[in-house]
Amino acid sequence: MPITSSDYEKRSGEAGALLKEFLRFHPYVAYTLDDLLEVLTSNDINLSKEELESFLFSLEYAGRIESKIVDGVSYYRHKKVLGFMPMKKIK
Repeated sequence: MPITSSDYEKRSGEAGALLKEFLRFHPYVAYTLDDLLEVLTSNDINLSKEELESFLFSLEYAGRIESKIVDGVSYYRHKKVLGFMPMKKIK
């Protein structure tokens, strides 16, 4: 069943904001996909595992989080940003 554009933006925006905030406030802990799914569910945001995995992939690609496979399980955590580094001028 199709959804409206505003529903689409609202759903992805709420999940994204919540996940980024949660991971940012817990920088020294890595979480599994199931752990993060539980966090979203406890905040009344229902996503499938596939949707969450896709979203986490996009956050990792954007440099917001990092992932690592430990003992066959993927873990996700907030990626620390050391600061702003301006682009070099091309001569």
